[in-house]
Amino acid sequence: MLEEHLEVNSPITSHIRLKEGLFFLNNGISPYAGDTCHHPPLLLFLLQQLEQISPWAHFGFLVSIDVVTALLLRQLAVCYHLARRQAGSPWADASSPLVASTKLPAIQVAEGIEDVMSPAFVGLFYLLNPLTVASCVALSVQNLQHLFFVFSIVAAAAGRGGLSAAGIAVSLYVCPLTPALLVLPCACLAYQQRFARAKEECTKYDALVKGQIVNIGFVIYSVCFSLVVLGAFGCLLGASLAAMAGELQFLEAAFLSVLSIRDLTPNTGFFWYFFIEVFQRYYFLFVFAFHAHILFYPVPLHLRLGGYAPTGPFIHCSAAVGMIALFKPYPTASDYALMVSAMLVQAELIRESQRYFAFLLSGVMFGLSMVPTMVAVWLGRNAGNANYLYNMTLVVNVFGSLTLSEWVKAGMRLRKRQFRLAYFRKMVLSLANEVAADPAAAKVKASLPAPDADTAVT
Repeated sequence: MLEEHLEVNSPITSHIRLKEGLFFLNNGISPYAGDTCHHPPLLLFLLQQLEQISPWAHFGFLVSIDVVTALLLRQLAVCYHLARRQAGSPWADASSPLVASTKLPAIQVAEGIEDVMSPAFVGLFYLLNPLTVASCVALSVQNLQHLFFVFSIVAAAAGRGGLSAAGIAVSLYVCPLTPALLVLPCACLAYQQRFARAKEECTKYDALVKGQIVNIGFVIYSVCFSLVVLGAFGCLLGASLAAMAGELQFLEAAFLSVLSIRDLTPNTGFFWYFFIEVFQRYYFLFVFAFHAHILFYPVPLHLRLGGYAPTGPFIHCSAAVGMIALFKPYPTASDYALMVSAMLVQAELIRESQRYFAFLLSGVMFGLSMVPTMVAVWLGRNAGNANYLYNMTLVVNVFGSLTLSEWVKAGMRLRKRQFRLAYFRKMVLSLANEVAADPAAAKVKASLPAPDADTAVT
């Protein structure tokens, strides 16, 4: 029904292009002969079997993917709630100032918010989201990417580093390059869940006291995690090569052409318009710049946010999902449904940024709602030009970037507040112990300033 609407389709997920590839495959022709199909070979062979079973099998497959993704999001929210309990009272106190400022008692307001932002609500928000439903009705395989994004994070939250690395490898197989943003946060989350002790307080102050500026074990684990991702991805490429009887044409169509952004079909992103306008001699320079800049975000986010266990890696993973939605060469509207669903896992960050969050998210929804109108004016009635659609995609991406930035900034504010509360609690307890033993020494220690929350790295 919606398979021709570009806001829920892209060149690498479109059902129309998939049907053409399957037609070629069923007639003994390479599905990549016409430079139209960009689906990876293993996915093509899987969907070919479904098409032979029943015309409705493809739709049922996509519905089941959405249901499983919603269940995984619910499980992710459960894991995060357990991590919040492990963080103890400093994180809970840091995330409660806005609740305490309301007229109702703080306990009643907090319970009401927790009831709304329950794990089941997070899963249902994604499953029943109109953008997710529209993608499913359009028979787009976009939501298959979402499944493996969330699976990688949930596996890491369960301490299954191998499964998480395999999930990222499959994500790279169906969506080249941008899922690499998940490698560092998932490695950190898996390492924390597998090796960290619950009794250790993982704050920057503790790391500074213990002298653990860099965790060598985590560095080694991250390198091994990355190697597992590369190995699993290589296995998928080898299986694809065997399925295509040794033909290498799929590498060009399913991976290299996507990375080089050769297909400039309009979509909800901005890459297509930019590369239409850029001079050909600068084409690959800007392709490199657009792809390379995303690799600079994971390490700073880890240092400022993701390295603060037990809640930090979860926040970093959700931020990585948002960056994937923003920086993909061929995004769709359903990517924003996953981005907001991942943000809902950390409900206290939305409360912290509520002054701007609703306004910025409304800007995203406005831009997405105007995309069909701009497409109809430009491509349907031929009464406009490409700038009509580009303006709306620019609105979507600008407001989406601001929404994610405000959300991440809220996480950093809560992290600093948590550190200060934990530090002053330690000071109060130590002073209380020293007052009984030596009052003069306690007065000298009380006059020392508190350390900055950003002077050390965990």
